[in-house]
Amino acid sequence: MLNWLEYLLLALLVVLAMTADARSQGSVASDRVVVSYPSKSITSFPILETAQRRGFFRRENLDVSAVYMRGGIDIKAVLTGDADFGTGATTAVTAFVAGAPLRVVMSLNSYVDQALYAQPKYRTLAELKGQSIGSLNPGGLVDTLLRKVIVQNGLSPERDFILLNMGGTPERYAALKSGTLAASMLSAPHSLRAEKEGFTKIAATRDYVDVPGTALVAHADKIKKQPEMIKRFLRATLRAMNYIRENRADTTQMITREFGMAPDIAALAYDKLGELLSVNGKIRVDGYQLLIDFARAAQKVERPIPAAQLVDERLLDEVVRETGIKR
Repeated sequence: MLNWLEYLLLALLVVLAMTADARSQGSVASDRVVVSYPSKSITSFPILETAQRRGFFRRENLDVSAVYMRGGIDIKAVLTGDADFGTGATTAVTAFVAGAPLRVVMSLNSYVDQALYAQPKYRTLAELKGQSIGSLNPGGLVDTLLRKVIVQNGLSPERDFILLNMGGTPERYAALKSGTLAASMLSAPHSLRAEKEGFTKIAATRDYVDVPGTALVAHADKIKKQPEMIKRFLRATLRAMNYIRENRADTTQMITREFGMAPDIAALAYDKLGELLSVNGKIRVDGYQLLIDFARAAQKVERPIPAAQLVDERLLDEVVRETGIKR
């Protein structure tokens, strides 16, 4: 039988052991992760911001930096290892067709939120002939969809318009508002603001071609070497997406703050974001096949390239199973 002093010593040893263990766990360095995004738009930024502000990344022991990198550079950063994830999915498709070892690991948006807005005096695409239109990097999502809209209206992107690489959505919106551009491609919430201000909505790209929107892209080698880190990042991102769905007021306030929007425009932007959010990150393989075929045509690649070589949902499937989410 232990006397009271022995009990006291034993209890003290247990407390010291627990304290040492807690300190040991707390001293484990977080994995540093860089995510590149080509434009501060409603499609991806609120998801990353929510995961950051609500501690979903910290819960997974991730120290995440979301870094703006102009379209094209964002995906190059993934290839060079300067970024762990990119969100420029269509630019990634273009690079993939050219031989880059990239993989789409999760969808953030079920479809693309892009529309062409023009100065109020223009009512149709034909009236814009000879004018400048704000686009993004050649081969990227915005530029590809703009060209599809133009061609399906019987016009030529090269002969009939001056397509300008204007940077992200905020820059294109500012150029349109200042009168520098006759028209520009915009996404929410800037498209919502433009519509309220009287700019003409010429075309919504989804009416012409329905392809998946923003996604998370990673290097194939990183998937092999750091699968657990990627799973933790995907899990935090899914939590952020669910939080956005379930917390309208808080998310609307965040959009108001981060995008400098009036509350009524931010509320409309929240509704748009709710429509865009992918269901549990599910990747639309058929949509990526369209994007791959577009890129093949542009690069004059004759051999077929199945989208299954680009899409890698294995880690996402594991995360969904482990968290009990039904897809």
